[in-house]
Amino acid sequence: MNNKKLAKEIVELLGNKENISTFLHCVTRLRFNLVNNSKADLEKIEKLDGVIGTQIKNGQYQVIIGPNVGSVFSEVEAIIGKGKDNTKELTTNETKFSLDFIFDIISGVFSPILPALVAGGILKGIIAIVLSFNTSLDGNSTISLFNLIADIPFYFLPFLLAISSARKFKLNEYLGVCMAGALLYPSFVATIESGQSGLTLFNLTIPVFNYANSVFPVILGVGLMALVYKFIDRYVPEVLKMVVVPSITLIVAIPIAMFIIAPIGAYGGIYLADGIVWLFDKAGILAGFLLGFFMPLIVLAGMHQSTSPIQIQNISTLGYDYLLPISFCHNMAESGAALGAGLRMKDKEMRSAAISTSFSAFLGISEPALYTVNVVNKTPLISAMIANGIGGALTVVFATKCFAFVMPGITSLPVYAEPGGGLKNLFLMILCILSTFAISFILSFVSSKKMIGNKRVDVEKEVKVKIV
Repeated sequence: MNNKKLAKEIVELLGNKENISTFLHCVTRLRFNLVNNSKADLEKIEKLDGVIGTQIKNGQYQVIIGPNVGSVFSEVEAIIGKGKDNTKELTTNETKFSLDFIFDIISGVFSPILPALVAGGILKGIIAIVLSFNTSLDGNSTISLFNLIADIPFYFLPFLLAISSARKFKLNEYLGVCMAGALLYPSFVATIESGQSGLTLFNLTIPVFNYANSVFPVILGVGLMALVYKFIDRYVPEVLKMVVVPSITLIVAIPIAMFIIAPIGAYGGIYLADGIVWLFDKAGILAGFLLGFFMPLIVLAGMHQSTSPIQIQNISTLGYDYLLPISFCHNMAESGAALGAGLRMKDKEMRSAAISTSFSAFLGISEPALYTVNVVNKTPLISAMIANGIGGALTVVFATKCFAFVMPGITSLPVYAEPGGGLKNLFLMILCILSTFAISFILSFVSSKKMIGNKRVDVEKEVKVKIV
């Protein structure tokens, strides 16, 4: 099935474009919020050629496509309309503040900006490797230029988050950018660097924080702006909305955000990063093992992107992150498990599919292997969980760190090179992922002997249906 036809059928089976309030995609999934959930037919969607699986998580209808998700999303966007807003007064699906609601916001805010962050992270890693081989290049004008390019997505992260947050909160994007602009306004940044804000609100000094690279302040600020905008919009006559509503929104929301909301977000980010450090310092190997062991289930539930703000905050605050190495090991675990199971399969078509999805996981896209091979056959999933638990523990033992935000996969290896030019951390990370892959492969290969054979042809047929 071609992408255009697949997109058309997905939209129709979700109740047509009028029933879709928001839509976006991550690395492998189309994510939809619906006006009326009862109109969706996930069973029929899951049977479509090109769909790996479906699920409902955090209030989102997720359609797992795999590496081709970007092309399918473009066709969905062509059908629904770019930037189309269907969120009227929703009568069927009432929005409630809950953990699912928070995860839905995080996913909606971070999914659109991942390409920019990944690009910057990879470039940082390449520069680190180059400097490790030739330290004399440090300060070279060409290297400085590429450093500038790599830093752009992170220094101006508040602007990227402002745009995606505005889209998620149904606020005009240009108003959202104004919130980020306030936090990074040149004179405000200059006074912060001097150690004094110099700005007051009703004779109360605005707290001093550097919001470049920050995550939570701008998201909370744009959220506040959306609430103010919608509240004012209710009471202003239609003829005055264009002038009055945006003006009052800026006048009210930005001072409150700079004085209260943004500092709360900044403190929250700092304490969150400190909490992660404390957890791994106190729980150590156990924390790494448990996070690694349950990572396949977290990805299966579509909740893995909920850790993105924590990872970015750690890198911003500490200069490195503990969690991305475990996610990297997870992809290697899924790859090894799928390959081990695939080599036990007697059906040539199934073996080919398992090997291809194993390679996809090796590159950083684990869902095809997870959904089409490992979950269906169960023992590969268990093998991946055990192997990644061990891999996660190894990342703690070796104190491996990731120095920039990337999508975990073999292409992300450069970001594990130390910014100062050392390669020790990189070599330790390679040891972790090779160990995880090998353990997962061996466990899956051995345990799949009885699960995948002539007596389990029915299982293999079930997997065939789900192959992209």
